[in-house]
Amino acid sequence: MNNDELQVLGAEKKQRKNNKVKIAIIALIALLAIGGGICYYATSPKQPEKIKTGKKMGEPTIVPELQAAVDSMLRDELEMIDGLQGQVIVMEVQSGEILALSGLERNFEGKFQPCKNFAYQQELGALMHTVSLLTVLETNKAKLSDVVHTGSGVWPVEDGYEMKDHNWHRGGYGSITLDRALAVSSNVGISLAVNKAFGNNNQAFFDLLDKMSFGQPDNIEGIDGLNHTSYSSPKDEDWANWKLWWSAIGYERKIAPIQMLTFYNAIANNGKMVKPTLKTGEIEIINPQIAGKANIDSMQMVLEHVVSQGLGKKAGTPILRVAGKTSTSQVGEYDYYNEVGTPLANYQLAFCGYFPADEPKYSIIVSMNKLGLPASGGGMAGVVFHNIVEWMIAHGMCK
Repeated sequence: MNNDELQVLGAEKKQRKNNKVKIAIIALIALLAIGGGICYYATSPKQPEKIKTGKKMGEPTIVPELQAAVDSMLRDELEMIDGLQGQVIVMEVQSGEILALSGLERNFEGKFQPCKNFAYQQELGALMHTVSLLTVLETNKAKLSDVVHTGSGVWPVEDGYEMKDHNWHRGGYGSITLDRALAVSSNVGISLAVNKAFGNNNQAFFDLLDKMSFGQPDNIEGIDGLNHTSYSSPKDEDWANWKLWWSAIGYERKIAPIQMLTFYNAIANNGKMVKPTLKTGEIEIINPQIAGKANIDSMQMVLEHVVSQGLGKKAGTPILRVAGKTSTSQVGEYDYYNEVGTPLANYQLAFCGYFPADEPKYSIIVSMNKLGLPASGGGMAGVVFHNIVEWMIAHGMCK
């Protein structure tokens, strides 16, 4: 769990292997591997505000043509990368209406079939960078132009473990600003910033997450099995300061993609967090303002930089501006080997963002799992995001 963007640039595409049944078994193991000693904590309950939209109550929000297109794009990419499972959620920013909800997994024949994996929680890696940086800004102890010293991209954190940036073997990023640390997905940069802000009071980090309603909602009508996010915190007896650093970059917490999308959607919605819904007629506001307006504006700017100047370029389009964040994280090692005996890890690939960046209308999360390298959230999940955006533009959904 010490790399974020594990992409292998310039590597030839691996030949397809006749291991579909084995991969399917591992996919099932991955989907069942939830929990494992992590405690559950509920965020502070708030009475949600409900606003009538003027639409007919109870009508389904799914757009059939978009749903079919998203299903096809997700399937194509999973087949291309020899993926295990994946999901895509497309949501309207202001209303929280879910316009497409696609989930696929491999069956025992190695073919992809629809599944309802929308409540499945796992560590979503560098998507947490955005959340962590916003908490840092909310303390008023830092600003995006502050410089963080990441050195060679390797930070010894505890008991022989090292936190690494994806380019550590090329010497790392050295001294960079906090906005650049997010754009290039620097694990070390984000963790150092969180440590500076919360190192003397770890619980304050989690208190701020609760105040921002991070991890909400824990129930959505039509999505079965959604739970509170599960995570380690200073309330645990075995808590240690180094766990704060891992928490800052998306480890030590399991969360469903739709819960992460809800947070990014709140940033797109100028700080207002709305509850995702599969039925029209009512907007439910979870949190009217997750963070200060100035800090929300800052995060909107830097998320656009991730796409225009950082690792999320493949999610972008020349037609309009896109904002979002990449994530590539190792979420498990299994007893599985390729044809030359190399063990293969399970990687989670994601891109979460919204468009148009200057007047957000839609938010999207793409989340996939695959075995082994190459693995790139920006270069794989980001491509699906890009294809969906261009399809929606071409079909008149973003005028």
